[in-house]
Amino acid sequence: METVAVYPDWSGLPEELILMVIQALGIPDLLRAGAVCPSWRAAGADLRRARFPITDPSPCLLYSAAADDPDTATVYNPSTGAAFKVRLPAPPFRSRHVVGSGHGWVITADEESNLQVVNPLTGAQVDLPPAATIHNVRPSYDDQGRPIYNLFGDHASPVSRRELRTLYYYRVYLSCSPSAGTACFVLLVHREEGQISYARVGDGRWTHIRTATVLPPGCGYYSAAYNDKDGLFYLLTCDHCIYTLDLSAAPPAVSAAATIRKISKGVKGMFDPIAEATRYAQWGDLVLTPWGDILLVWRDKECRELDSPVHVPAGFEHEVTRPFHETYTQDILLYKVGVNGRKKLVEIGGTDLRGHALFLGFNSSMCLSTKDFPLLKPNCAYLTDDSWESISLNMFGCRDVGIWNFETQTLEEMKPVDAWLNWPQPIWITPSLLS
Repeated sequence: METVAVYPDWSGLPEELILMVIQALGIPDLLRAGAVCPSWRAAGADLRRARFPITDPSPCLLYSAAADDPDTATVYNPSTGAAFKVRLPAPPFRSRHVVGSGHGWVITADEESNLQVVNPLTGAQVDLPPAATIHNVRPSYDDQGRPIYNLFGDHASPVSRRELRTLYYYRVYLSCSPSAGTACFVLLVHREEGQISYARVGDGRWTHIRTATVLPPGCGYYSAAYNDKDGLFYLLTCDHCIYTLDLSAAPPAVSAAATIRKISKGVKGMFDPIAEATRYAQWGDLVLTPWGDILLVWRDKECRELDSPVHVPAGFEHEVTRPFHETYTQDILLYKVGVNGRKKLVEIGGTDLRGHALFLGFNSSMCLSTKDFPLLKPNCAYLTDDSWESISLNMFGCRDVGIWNFETQTLEEMKPVDAWLNWPQPIWITPSLLS
């Protein structure tokens, strides 16, 4: 009779069996598995080194909940309804300004306005070049000896070290996971008026890309998307035109105007990007679809006044200029970008998403099939706030979060187990164990 080996505990399981179990786990259990014993922790590390994909790659909402401590973030998965907690490295998550996400990493600005990329699941963190190396930004001190940044350009002014992050940064985009080291390009879209700078992971300073010979006077870039199929960043301007940027071209992007190419014209009569007194017609998001189309998603936003001001923590009063101010999404328009000689934008409807869901906000925009995720709603857009203006005016104001139904033209509620705080603003991430 064959003898069956008996193991006294889980640590005695064969390594190949442990790997099979870990590969089948969902994200929360996968994070806990390393606490079982050293052999399980080692198996999890082997999976990360082998770049094994996690079982559920659908986007999750990352945010700070009222019950969390300042170092902790909540991760909510709308495709399963599950939520779990992660602890981030210093500085405290609640002290950060979130300015982008992609490839499982989040880009944040600390209270000195220096940027970091952090993987919420693994705790890995990489510092990006200092804010003082950004074009037209110089560190200094005011008359009372307090540290400030002096901003140079058309609207030169001094700002506090903390204020720079909400007043000067639009969004940050990654070409790939920062775990790739110097192969990862980081694109910063910033003021004055939508300028762009870039750095590789590991660089000591930001490189400004001069575009004066490419764009009309007073026009700048406001959002972007990276296409890993052609290695190009796609850039959207305030006049609704789309350009491509090749950061890997020779010569390097110090003189990168020559590597920027216009591929699409705007739509005549489209929203004016200069907001009216009570209206915020935001710039759009570029979305790369799995079937090869490029979409422009335009969020029509309006402003309303609150009956009572939002609560502003002590020390932040001078950074909130409109405590009665709140913006919300009123409508979303979809456009297909014509390329290869057909440069016009063509308006489309929600059914043209082919059963996919969009994930929009400060994150790198995503288009995901709902076929494998029955709890996700097809032909809808999962939104977080993308309003640079509303955050710069009222950083603790209500965030524009929900599910946009293109059929009913309404914003439906999304209710995680723990409600989010408005600062830092919630953001979509795609969970990754690469660190």
